[in-house]
Amino acid sequence: MNTIDILGVRFTPIDTKTAYEEIAELLSKQENARIFTPNAEILYKASRERELVDLLNSADMLLPDGVGTVLASRLSDKPLPCRITGIDTAEYVLSLAARSGLSVFLLGGERDVAEKAKGELERRIQGLRICGTHHGYFERSGKENEAVVKMIADAHPDVLFVCLGFPEQEKWIAKNTPSLPFLRLSMGLGGSFDVWSGKVRRAPEAVRRMGLEWLARSLGDMRRLRRLPYLFLFILKAARYRNAISSKTL
Repeated sequence: MNTIDILGVRFTPIDTKTAYEEIAELLSKQENARIFTPNAEILYKASRERELVDLLNSADMLLPDGVGTVLASRLSDKPLPCRITGIDTAEYVLSLAARSGLSVFLLGGERDVAEKAKGELERRIQGLRICGTHHGYFERSGKENEAVVKMIADAHPDVLFVCLGFPEQEKWIAKNTPSLPFLRLSMGLGGSFDVWSGKVRRAPEAVRRMGLEWLARSLGDMRRLRRLPYLFLFILKAARYRNAISSKTL
């Protein structure tokens, strides 16, 4: 299938139903697949470092987690069909894991957040087995990292969710999951553990359907409000990038 190039990052234009079908196929195999979920801010930051663009493109699947990404795709003649959020996709993975008897490991977040998320998810999703958790406050190299990797290896999960923020979570997955060959799937999920633990509330479903969850979260958190300029810079840069590509093809 043809891909859509947004600032060098290549997305496959699929809808949510097709994405979920492909994820179910990935989960049926032991192939150590990776899913990354870049939004506008991530794409803008990645566009400034070729290494980060290559890192995102190394994923088996990229999901456009953000209305800005979808808007940028409309600058081309092959727009993305819709936004596919990482947290909603992860919840689909969890429900499928519960039905299939697959286990999950949660890595990242502040101390105790992953453990609280585990309790809430297992309470909410019948049959879900989260076989281990570890917070995100550890050195990404050396003995501390080795101990974390060994903990995951000992737990032997089928699915690994990593919440360390971009680009740390993507780098960690790319570097460490090759030594965990039993994994079926790894996903980078930003602040999802905060939501599942109850530390952060998601926007109402009606707001989410309109693609305005990012705005609702920004208005509710002044620290996130400072990140809004990235959206406008991203759209501007994406437009210039698209114009440059169009000029070369004329």
